[in-house]
Amino acid sequence: MSPMTTAYNRLWDDGGCQGQTGFTLIEVIVAMTIIATVMVALFRMQSGTINLAGADDFQTTARYLAAKALAQIELSINDPELKGEFDQTFKGYAWHCELTDVNANFSDIMPDLTDKIGTLKKIDLTITREQGGRSYHVETISYASAS
Repeated sequence: MSPMTTAYNRLWDDGGCQGQTGFTLIEVIVAMTIIATVMVALFRMQSGTINLAGADDFQTTARYLAAKALAQIELSINDPELKGEFDQTFKGYAWHCELTDVNANFSDIMPDLTDKIGTLKKIDLTITREQGGRSYHVETISYASAS
C-alpha cells in the first residue's frame, strides 16, 4: 500500500476531518483577491508599456517626416499646395500646413532694400497618422524672398 492511500484511510478511519490542518475558505478568498489585484496591476503596466512604445515610434517617425515636409514646403513656400501624403514607405501618414505672413518692419535695419525684401512666413505643420489618431505639430518661421 502506498503512503498516500494509508494517510487517506487513516484520515477517514478516525471519524472524519476533525484534526486536519489546512486553509479556511476566507484565507483562500483573501489569497485569490491578492493574486487577482497583482495580476491586474501587471497587465495594466504591460499595456502602458506597449502604448508608450507605440507613442515613441510615432514621435520618432513624425519628426523625420516633419523635417521632410518642411524641406518640401520651404522649397515652394509660395505654392498653395499645403497638404499631402507621404510615399508608400510611410503609408497612413499625412501632413497639413498653414502659412501666415509675419508682420515685420525691415525698413529700419535695411532702408536701401525695402522694395526688394521678402516676407517672413509662419509655418504651422501637422503630421497625422490614420491608425491611432496621433498627431505631431511643428511651428517655425521661414523667409520667403520677393519674387
